[in-house]
Amino acid sequence: MESVTIRDLKNNPATMTTHLEKGNPVFVTKHGKPIGITVPLDNMVMNQSIKELLFFDLYKKDEISFGKLAEFLDVSKDKLRKMFVAMDMPVIDYSPSDVLEEIEAFKNL
Repeated sequence: MESVTIRDLKNNPATMTTHLEKGNPVFVTKHGKPIGITVPLDNMVMNQSIKELLFFDLYKKDEISFGKLAEFLDVSKDKLRKMFVAMDMPVIDYSPSDVLEEIEAFKNL
């Protein structure tokens, strides 16, 4: 994998694009330590992982539902629950007021 320093990137952005156009992912480094990575758009395996991370981020921000996340990831809701458990993420994330509202709604049934 190629690497480009922040300084090189600032002085000559083509340094990175040259590697990306060749299909190579590129580490961005600062003081010799990786701080980020760029991937070419034709790298299907990396792109799939990035898409999955973006979908999880949308879910965490309450921009998509649990069901929509399962649909985007092309997994069943049960499989998604197991993924959440494996990643130590809460499957249900109610606020205290949401819990009280649910209790009241249940009492009124």
